Amino acid sequence: MRNSAHLDPRTKLLSIAAMAVAVALAPSASCEIALMCVASAFGVVVGVRWGSAVALVLGISAVVAARFVPHLDSVALRTALTAFLVLVRKMFACGIIAYATVRTTPVNEFMGALVKARAPRPLVVPLAVALRYLPVVREDWRAITTAMRMRGVSPSPAGFLRAPMRTIDCVYTPLLLGAGRVADELTVASIARGIENPARRTCYLPIAMGGADYAVLAVFCATAVGSLALRALA
Repeated sequence: MRNSAHLDPRTKLLSIAAMAVAVALAPSASCEIALMCVASAFGVVVGVRWGSAVALVLGISAVVAARFVPHLDSVALRTALTAFLVLVRKMFACGIIAYATVRTTPVNEFMGALVKARAPRPLVVPLAVALRYLPVVREDWRAITTAMRMRGVSPSPAGFLRAPMRTIDCVYTPLLLGAGRVADELTVASIARGIENPARRTCYLPIAMGGADYAVLAVFCATAVGSLALRALA
């Protein structure tokens, strides 16, 4: 992507881990908003600008909405929304970084970085398959929903409530069958490409950490330390 920094996949993974620590230690909603801003800045740096901006707006909206939940009359609704919004707040910052990582990291580069970091093979192989699996299933979902809309079947919640059985038959059943087919095809393709080869994997892309990587890691380490300090002072 133009005007974006190319970061080592290991930097991105370590950034997610550091942000997870920072979010877990965040003592207040204001601190969580600041962490979301840092995560969105990371997305902008790696080239995911619009997605990071939209995610930041949604995350701040969740924090603001949590302020009004205690004023609801229904105890059950208040409890459910509080639990949901707390989960969203705690996961949003890490989710922004993870989304930017998946969008900007090719699978072969990701695998090469994990192998170079000496990650265990039982971890590398499932991650590689998962990263290839999700985009294919998403394409199937788009194709199915586009075709069904031409037949008057909507996959939206309102469409499901209007005709639940028809929606299941025309949308979700083909998606599940296609997901099984994709899994089989990816398994065969992975074996054909030598994923079970015990030899050390190589990558034609240069994988090395540079100045930008160390700068980003320094920022996220400082973020985690800052959250710890604020929690200690709270």
